[in-house]
Amino acid sequence: MQALERSFSSNDWITIVLVACLVLVAVAKVIYESRFVDFAELLVNEKYLLKSNKDIRFENPFNLILFTVQFFSISLFIYIIFRELGVETDASSFLLYVRIVLAYVVFVSLKFFIERMLGVLFNGEQELNTYQFSKLSYRSYFALVLLPVNAVFIYALKPGFITICIIVGIFLIFNVISLFNTYRRYENMIYNNLFYFILYLCALEIAPYFILYKVFSFI
Repeated sequence: MQALERSFSSNDWITIVLVACLVLVAVAKVIYESRFVDFAELLVNEKYLLKSNKDIRFENPFNLILFTVQFFSISLFIYIIFRELGVETDASSFLLYVRIVLAYVVFVSLKFFIERMLGVLFNGEQELNTYQFSKLSYRSYFALVLLPVNAVFIYALKPGFITICIIVGIFLIFNVISLFNTYRRYENMIYNNLFYFILYLCALEIAPYFILYKVFSFI
């Protein structure tokens, strides 16, 4: 990476997005201090997941705050990728970001509800809920870590192609960790339904990202 003079026409709206995310994180920490501390230790222990698994509620305010930060932070990183790789678009900077946020929210929401329906259909609703919560939690953790990284890329350093690939690789690792934790908890059930598990991986954990790539290519 190298220092550079930023090419973005205006950083005002980006600053607002970053500050809004920081405010949301601060609110979550102040109001849900104990839960936030457990969440901050997600990579070193599973206390947060074990506590939350007893009462998984995606509409919980703490979860909604983290999901909101996730949408904004990851979408901002995708926006940075678009700009730094020279992806041509007729949209203004802010409009491009809005499109990315909407595409990401729709993608995650559709995937979420399809998974929920499959869980009900195959009588694995509780197990799938646990997996979904674990996956979204790790993704939200990644989004929090990504916030200062986004700020550095916007205001100080230009991310090279290798740097972008490394960050994307870390994102995939977070997904693999959540998948592995779920497999470890429900190993016997997965083994007895190995065909459906492999089908699930191909249909809902691999193929959707190719579809998302195609969607972003038209933004």
